[in-house]
Amino acid sequence: MPLYLKLLRHALETELSAILPCVLVLLAVGLITSILQAMFQIEDATFALLPKTMAMIALAVTGGFGALGVFEALAKDFIINAPALVHQPWY
Repeated sequence: MPLYLKLLRHALETELSAILPCVLVLLAVGLITSILQAMFQIEDATFALLPKTMAMIALAVTGGFGALGVFEALAKDFIINAPALVHQPWY
């Protein structure tokens, strides 16, 4: 397998490992909010959006489960492999 395909696969795996916990947290918050709306028969759009917005802000402030460190490792991997990418055939 060519190096650029390995790096692409590594980038996609890194993206999923960094984003998946955040998406699962937002999914859980949305599910809990919708259950509460159904239980109390609340039809307010603000009640549906506000908890997800607050959870997203909390994830952004806390670093999102170390997503920045994961992306930093990916950038280092790309920088280390840059000379090999330049000198390989792209067919």
